[in-house]
Amino acid sequence: MPDEQPLVSIILPTFNGSRYIQEAIKSCLEQTYPHLELIVLDDGSQDDTATIIHSFKDPRLNFIRLEQNQGHIAALNKGFTLSKGEYLTWTSDDNYYANDAIAKMLEELLQSKVDFVYTKYHVIDEKGNIQRQGRTEPPEYLDIDNCVGGCFLYSRRVYETIGDFNKEAFLAEDYEYWLRVRAKFKMKKMDTLLYYYREHPKSLTGVHKEEQVQSQVQKIRRHLVPLWKKLWLRLSRGN
Repeated sequence: MPDEQPLVSIILPTFNGSRYIQEAIKSCLEQTYPHLELIVLDDGSQDDTATIIHSFKDPRLNFIRLEQNQGHIAALNKGFTLSKGEYLTWTSDDNYYANDAIAKMLEELLQSKVDFVYTKYHVIDEKGNIQRQGRTEPPEYLDIDNCVGGCFLYSRRVYETIGDFNKEAFLAEDYEYWLRVRAKFKMKKMDTLLYYYREHPKSLTGVHKEEQVQSQVQKIRRHLVPLWKKLWLRLSRGN
């Protein structure tokens, strides 16, 4: 697409992510939609992460080295302050995109006239073998649980309105953010598989365990979702 097409910013925070980060970066830079910037923030890694990042010579890659580890959410927020794109997203160092993910999400955003879209995704193992399809649901299901997944794109005005990710929502910072987004903007689920989410023991959810993640999710839901909405959605779905 020509340069007058809107710029998309992809934020990629990493910490000791050398095992998979090459594949993650490659999937961003090899998108069929070329007018993008990739901001990679190395959050004080002590492995070969920086060396791998430096091996990419693409001018669209902006590498930021944080000398001291500040945590995933702080790195993520730093990346967004540096972003220039009209459309924004973020990804993880152990996951990767289908090569037309950005193009299809941007097309949906522009055609549907919504401000936030998200897609279906594959769950893969450590070696990249597809295990199953991840669970995504329409936006109203956020009243019960995080149903967005790891593949999404949204307009800059979402970021300018909603602001930073909440450091107090660690392990469920995305869920807390999506609830704030939904309160002010239209969100749309796409029925296309455009992302590969890797399950492995050293991922954030692998290290902190599903019980800890769900504990944070429940805490956030108690504060941000009215009880009547949760009950209504469960009854309407027969749950």
